[in-house]
Amino acid sequence: MRLRTHKFFMTVVYGVVLTVLALIAFSTINAGIDLLMVNDGNIDPKYAAIVGFGILGLVHSIAIYFFTDDDAIAADGGWAELTIPDSATGFIRQEGYRVFSVGPVFAVFAAVSIFIWRAIAAVPGESGTVWGDYGSSPLPALIVFLACWSAVNIGFTFASCAEAFHRDLFALFVTILVAMAFVGLGITVGFLFLPAQSTGSALISVVIAFPVSLFALVGARAWAKVRVARWDAADPRQLQHLQPRWDGIDPSTPGSPYPGGPPFDMLRRGEKLLMHFKSERTPEPQLLIVTNQRVVRASILGSDRTFILDQTEPRQLSGVTSQRVGHDLMTTAHFHDRSDVQVVGGDPAQSRAFAVAVARLARTGKVRR
Repeated sequence: MRLRTHKFFMTVVYGVVLTVLALIAFSTINAGIDLLMVNDGNIDPKYAAIVGFGILGLVHSIAIYFFTDDDAIAADGGWAELTIPDSATGFIRQEGYRVFSVGPVFAVFAAVSIFIWRAIAAVPGESGTVWGDYGSSPLPALIVFLACWSAVNIGFTFASCAEAFHRDLFALFVTILVAMAFVGLGITVGFLFLPAQSTGSALISVVIAFPVSLFALVGARAWAKVRVARWDAADPRQLQHLQPRWDGIDPSTPGSPYPGGPPFDMLRRGEKLLMHFKSERTPEPQLLIVTNQRVVRASILGSDRTFILDQTEPRQLSGVTSQRVGHDLMTTAHFHDRSDVQVVGGDPAQSRAFAVAVARLARTGKVRR
């Protein structure tokens, strides 16, 4: 919970800082000062709103660049956990509360800051336009709020698609990033024209754009997570160069003194296996393993040994869900302060039984025998 609060606080901080920068730009041009020194250092204050709105559009369309850290890196207890291999942004590993809070948080600060612009504006704008009606009607503030939120959604949608293809279709990944840059430029240009747009037409535009962009983000993020999970399950060996070390032990090698095959070969001295679920859909099956010391996602390599892909502390475990996503069975472990861990495929009955057993363990601390 502490980590989650900190991350939300940073989202608020970013929102404040970026709107302050837009306010500084507006105030400078509003005073007739041309920082670029294009026209003897002077500029017509009527351009202040245009430039200010343009900066807001740019900031919101590229908001992904402020949220490229990976929630799979835990700050609690000194645990360093594995990120998605070759991740471009770490974006799809971030928890939903953060992904879907950026848009409204940034948009609120943007809409509120324009009231300050309006109070100090040398050129107030024409009545009937978004800029001219700001302060006299609540509609322009709603328009700016929805427009900014939509811009964030669009940027995050492109980021999700890019992340989905980064591992196996790099050319398509680059193409999506280029398209993302052009779309961001288009959004910025659209915001440049927003102050002079009539309030009625602008409202219609954002009322259409907002739900479309939100549904696109929800769908793209869910699809990208499933696609990455499939890719990880199909070829876990590519994770080996990222494999971390815990307690001076290489987790890619069997842990003595326990004999036997997976999952017993990954146990440390004094560690007890509580329960596990095996997905046999891929040539190298994956496991979700719960011990008295950790929760592990692992793969069984061709040499019949356990290779750890991801692990965390058991006290962070909140439960497991077993559900169908399209044609695939997804068994997902949920945690309090980090992103989910999941495996694809396996026996549905065993998956449900594993979910029930983990739920009981999380609730009572006891394992069903």
